[in-house]
Amino acid sequence: MPRNGYTLLPTSSPPLGYTPPSGRPRLTRRNLTIALVTLTIGASYFVGFSGHDERFNKMATWGNDNFGEWIPSSVLGNGETKECRGWDPSRPESEDPLSCLKARQYRQTQAVLQREIEHQHEHWYFAVDHNVDTLTKMSKCFLPVSDPDYTPCPEKPLVLSGWWYTATVLTETTTGEVVWQRSVLEQLERLGYFWVGIGPYQNWIQAAEMMPDVYKTLWGSDMEVVSCATDPRCIAKEHYTPPEGAEDLSIGIPDEERGVIPLWALNVVDYWGARPKQISHNEYWWGVTEKGDWSYQPLGQEWIATPWPLPGGHFHLPYTMEEQCMALPFTPLEERRDSALILAKRSAYFHYHHVSPPEFWTNLTRVDGIDLISTANIEEGMPMPDGLETIGMQSIDGYNELVGSVKAMIGVGVPIISPSVYASLCQATPVIVPVFYDEQEPSEWRHYSGFSQHGPALRIGEPYVYSYNAKNYTELVEVVKRAMSTPIERFIPEDMRLDYTVSKLQEYLDRDLEGMMRVKVEENGGQVPALGKGLRERCHELKRCQPELAKGRVPSLPGRSL
Repeated sequence: MPRNGYTLLPTSSPPLGYTPPSGRPRLTRRNLTIALVTLTIGASYFVGFSGHDERFNKMATWGNDNFGEWIPSSVLGNGETKECRGWDPSRPESEDPLSCLKARQYRQTQAVLQREIEHQHEHWYFAVDHNVDTLTKMSKCFLPVSDPDYTPCPEKPLVLSGWWYTATVLTETTTGEVVWQRSVLEQLERLGYFWVGIGPYQNWIQAAEMMPDVYKTLWGSDMEVVSCATDPRCIAKEHYTPPEGAEDLSIGIPDEERGVIPLWALNVVDYWGARPKQISHNEYWWGVTEKGDWSYQPLGQEWIATPWPLPGGHFHLPYTMEEQCMALPFTPLEERRDSALILAKRSAYFHYHHVSPPEFWTNLTRVDGIDLISTANIEEGMPMPDGLETIGMQSIDGYNELVGSVKAMIGVGVPIISPSVYASLCQATPVIVPVFYDEQEPSEWRHYSGFSQHGPALRIGEPYVYSYNAKNYTELVEVVKRAMSTPIERFIPEDMRLDYTVSKLQEYLDRDLEGMMRVKVEENGGQVPALGKGLRERCHELKRCQPELAKGRVPSLPGRSL
C-alpha cells in the first residue's frame, strides 16, 4: 500500500469550520515544570429500562439524553479536567498538555479524518462520507469543555470496524449479517458511541495504529483477526505468540517494524461463531481436527460476538426489529389472503440436495386453499419448480407488507438462519421450517447443527414455528394447513426485545478487555495464549487470510508522518 499519499492534518491549523476561543492560560510541554496529578475521568453509566410500557418512550429520548450523562468526575470550576487545563486545539500539538487524554484523541481523530477526506489510500468508497461525517462529529467530544461545540461522550467513544458487513449497513443490502449489524449500530449510537467502517484490511490496521487512544474496540472478521494476531508486524510485540506448533515469524524483525495492535482489542464479529467440528465444516475451512470448543481469537471465544446465544464463551450480541415491526399495521387472520409466502430469495435454493424436491412445491400449488407466493430471483440454469411463479425481489417496505398479508411463511431449507423468520413472527405470521434428519448432537450446539432450518427459531415451537420432514410431502401439506388456520398474536423473543438488546450491548462495551486478557495470561502460566494448531496455516492455504504486512513497514503511530 503506498505510504506517500497521505499527510497529517497540520497541527498549526484549527480543524475545519472550528474557531477556537483565545486567551486561555496554557499548561504545555514547553512550560511544564512540575508533574501533573493524574485523575480518573468518571465512568459512564447506563440508564436502565423499567417495564414494557415505558420501553419506546425511554428509547426514543435516549439518543438525546445520553450525551449529557458522560460527565467527567474530576473537573475544575469551569468544567474542565485538571489534566486538560489550557488545552487549545488551535495551538501547535507540541503545546498540548502532556496528560490530557482528549488532546491526544483530538489529534489522532483529526489525522484519520484528513486521511479519509483525501482518500488516497485503498478504501471502501461507499463508507467515506459516513466516516468523514462521524469523525467530524466525534471531534467535538475532545474540544475544551468551555467550547460551545463541546459534546460529552464516553471516554473512548469509537468502534473501529474493519468487518465488511458493518460498512455495508450503509448500502441497501439485507443479508442476515447486515440486518444484525444495522440493529447493533443503531443501539450503539443511542448509547452515545460512534462507529466507522474502514477497510480493507491494511486500511483498517493503519487507522487503528493512528488512533489508539480513541477506539473502544476493534471489530474484524475471523480471518482478519487471525491475520493480525499471528503477524508480528501487526500485533503488539509484547502480545505476539506463534500459533501452536508454528514457526516464530518475529525472528529477525527490527523493533521499529513490530506491530502495535493490542491483542485484547481485536474482537471478532461473526454471524456463525466458532462452531465445533462435529456440527460444521470447520475441519475444511480452518483445519479443526478435534471435537469441542476452539476460537479464532487466541484469547478465547469471549472475544467473538454473535447474534445468537451460542454455547461456550461466545458473547451474545443480539439484534432487534421491535421498533420497526411494531410500527407496521397488524392484519387479523380472517382478513388475510389465503396465501403462504415461500422464504427463498434465490431460485437455486429449490435445487439444493438436502431440501424438498421441486415437485413438492409443484404439488402444493395445486392444493385448494393454499396460494403460494415466491419472491425468488430466477438464476440461470436454476428454474423455479413447475407451477410456482415468482413476483420477483421486493423492496424492504414491500416485503414487510407482503409478510403481514399472508397466513404463513414456509422455509425451503436455505438460508439455514434468516432474520425474515423473526420479521414474520412479529407480524403474527407463523413460520414453517423443514427438518432434514434426527438430532444427533446432544449439546446445546444441536440448535445450530443444521439438522433443521433455523434451529434457534424452531425451539419456540407451535403455534408460532412449525416443522415438517423435508422428504415427507404429506406432512408438509398437513402442517401448512394447520399453520394457516391457527391465529397467533405478534411474537418477539425476549432476547430480541429492544431493552434487552441495548442492555447486552452496554454489557459488551463495559467489559474490561485488558483485564480479561491479564486473567487469560495468568491462567496460561504467564504466557500469552497461542492460536490453535493449524488454523493460521489452513486459512492461508485457502487464501482466506491476509498476507503478512510488508517487510520494512513501520506502524503509523500518532504524530508520525506517513
